Amino acid sequence: MPKGPINHAPRRDNLRLPTAAGVLTRLAAVRLMRAGFETVPLFRSCGIPDNVLSEPGSRVPVRSQIEFLHLAAETLGDDLLGFHLARDSDLREAGPIFHVLASSGTVAEGFEHATRLCSILNEGIQLHRGTNAFTIEFEVVSVRRLLDRHQMEFWMTAGLRMIRQFTGRELTPLNAGFIHLRDGDVSEMEQYFRCPVEFGAAKDHLSFDAQDGKLPLLSADPYLNRFLVDYYDDELSTRRSMRQSLRTRVEKAIAPRLPHGTMSIGNIASDLGMSVRTLSRRLSDEGLTFSAILEELRSDLANRYLQNDSLSISQIAWLLGYSEVSSFAHAFQRWTGHSPTSVRKQMGEGLSARQTTGTKVGVSQ
Repeated sequence: MPKGPINHAPRRDNLRLPTAAGVLTRLAAVRLMRAGFETVPLFRSCGIPDNVLSEPGSRVPVRSQIEFLHLAAETLGDDLLGFHLARDSDLREAGPIFHVLASSGTVAEGFEHATRLCSILNEGIQLHRGTNAFTIEFEVVSVRRLLDRHQMEFWMTAGLRMIRQFTGRELTPLNAGFIHLRDGDVSEMEQYFRCPVEFGAAKDHLSFDAQDGKLPLLSADPYLNRFLVDYYDDELSTRRSMRQSLRTRVEKAIAPRLPHGTMSIGNIASDLGMSVRTLSRRLSDEGLTFSAILEELRSDLANRYLQNDSLSISQIAWLLGYSEVSSFAHAFQRWTGHSPTSVRKQMGEGLSARQTTGTKVGVSQ
């Protein structure tokens, strides 16, 4: 019998496909083209739209960007591609984060803003303030961290470079660490960081003396900063609202079709008054996929239905659109690591325990 609480539904972060503004994709593509290489075949092999260069506002899946950076590094023979892009490129290409940080009053204030707004650039990376000294921690979400090497080295190097640029000081971190391992020569990176760089660290982090966080920025502009922060806060709110609205519309269209097994993307697109291509594009723009929404909805409903003892496992399978009970059982095992029967049994035992406890309390009173 399974022990402890069971998470009956897959995490949203694991199902949603995080997207990025494509800054690194474009920087790496430009370097490839300058070296005489074609980029379109590499784009297509990674699932990146061909128009990523002609439409700067288009977003790309984070996983695709990570794969593209690996291919670009191999093609160019540059095992430190992420580091080199951050060291040599015009960091204004980073867009909102660059200008928000540049206009902040202090180093710490700038990175407080960055922790909230970094998803505009990349939904696969979150920033946190560490507990020791002035430490910036980078967390990869929704993708396997060990796949992400060049991207993480880019953002950590870019962060250090921006701090130096905005303060006008060649600040030296106390230490820097990357979760991934490296076997090759990293002396070039260590020379730039001017501090020990640990590979195989417990966290991706960049640590400074506590006083460094209080340093004023030469480019501080409180009026511009207030405008930018308000603008991008609104943009984040709008994007979240739009995503939830589209997700909700798709879920509402799927739900009545589930028992009949007619919840194809073609039918749902037709129900919503759009083409399959338009629906797919809009979902992709918001970091969503039709299959992920369908999977999560089925999981949520399965959890709800299992709590209803009047529904048999076969009835639940039918309500969720599975023609075979075994197909439902396999899907449920994938979502939770447990069978529907064992989960229902545990739910019943938990309910009985609560009822027994309630009875005892009543007697004692």
